[in-house]
Amino acid sequence: MKATLKEALKGAMKAKDKISLDTIRSVLTEIQYEEMQKSIEDLGATECLQVVQREVKKRLEAIQFEEQAGRAEQKAKLQAEIAVLENFLPKQLSSDELEKIIVHLKESTPGLALNLVMKHLKDNYAGQYDGKSASEIAKRVVG
Repeated sequence: MKATLKEALKGAMKAKDKISLDTIRSVLTEIQYEEMQKSIEDLGATECLQVVQREVKKRLEAIQFEEQAGRAEQKAKLQAEIAVLENFLPKQLSSDELEKIIVHLKESTPGLALNLVMKHLKDNYAGQYDGKSASEIAKRVVG
């Protein structure tokens, strides 16, 4: 993941794409900070993915504040940064796909509990779904 980000950084430099360049640099900085905090040389792919997801979440929250303040230009910049970051995230599962997975799991596992559904999703589909919507669907399906 880190190597992919570095390659994308080089591409953004060559293309003189300032938004991509700044966004990728900030993510690489966050990854480096995380490595320093954990005193490790290289952050694993899962941890890098979590950093990218956290950066997307930060920008989504910032968009809400920009909307309240009426700053359309800042909002557009944040949306462009999110679009750049989404290139590094796995394809997100739709609500229908999540529901199919949970229904299949319920049919194949008698006595299924909500915590087991969430554990299964985390273990097998990490980074591919929104936790809040997955929880709502699981509550509806499992009961």
